[in-house]
Amino acid sequence: MAGAQAQDVSAALRAVVGATVLRDTEPAVTLDALALDRHEPASIASAVAVARDSARRAREVVSTELWDCLDVTRSRMPRKVGGDRAHDFLTWAKERSALAVGVVDGDASRDEVWAFFTLGRSITRCRSTAALLGSALLDDESADSWSDALRGCGAREAFRRGSHPEVEPAEAAAFLLLDTNSPRALACLAHRAADGLAGVAPACVAEQVAGFRRAVAALDAVAPGDALAALAGVTAQLASAAAAVDAALEERVFQAPAPVS
Repeated sequence: MAGAQAQDVSAALRAVVGATVLRDTEPAVTLDALALDRHEPASIASAVAVARDSARRAREVVSTELWDCLDVTRSRMPRKVGGDRAHDFLTWAKERSALAVGVVDGDASRDEVWAFFTLGRSITRCRSTAALLGSALLDDESADSWSDALRGCGAREAFRRGSHPEVEPAEAAAFLLLDTNSPRALACLAHRAADGLAGVAPACVAEQVAGFRRAVAALDAVAPGDALAALAGVTAQLASAAAAVDAALEERVFQAPAPVS
């Protein structure tokens, strides 16, 4: 990949995850920032630190299994990852995340705390998926680009099981945008988040919730054959609406302090 192209990819990736977009940034610098920079709110290391600190402050209601999972993950977070070990690190981070979610799924009472936990996951995944599908990382005419998108969303195998032996951009876009049965598709994530908001969202975020519902309605109005053409508009609207709900909930409901270093 040429230098300028690699820098464009780095900038687009930063935009997708909500990090500060820096031009002329080499991929290695972006990897280091988004993986290990504890001062970058969008990084994996920061997310682990926040999760562990939140568990510490609520230690009396957090199970021993979940605390151990988060504490061990934070203690094993590396300070440096070489380019040749990036895949190993990201696989490890994904596995640790899945373990934490599995512990919560197995232990948590299905009460309001569980409802907010599920809502937070749904909104975050909805925003991230919408941002990815509407980003400069995707090329409408490139099968390889959409194959990467399917893999990035964790939906490649589900797509191929649905009578899609080859990746065609239009079919992949329709699947990732509109499939209501796949938990990796934007429509499924958006409706799950909307259902969660209907159940627990307080009145103080009613305006943001209404905006999110309008974005979901716009997504529902897209026909499968128009998925590629509608992609940029509906994903931008949904990503913005999800981010607004997330910010409003954090500001008006949770207001968690910064994690302890």
